[in-house]
Amino acid sequence: MNKLRRRIAGQLDHGPRGLAIVSGAGDRRVIENEAIEPDLIGRIIVAECFVVGLDRLKVEWTGDAHN
Repeated sequence: MNKLRRRIAGQLDHGPRGLAIVSGAGDRRVIENEAIEPDLIGRIIVAECFVVGLDRLKVEWTGDAHN
């Protein structure tokens, strides 16, 4: 699959497959790399990432969407 660069916003969640970003529509995208600050779990974040699978992201940068 081609790596498509995206900016995605949603709630950071820790589920059975690891960290994921859940959009307002309920779409869940699993984050492959887990170098994300744990204090962001449960908060709405913005992530610069590459789509590396149907529901997988390789995140390069995250930030709190409300700051």
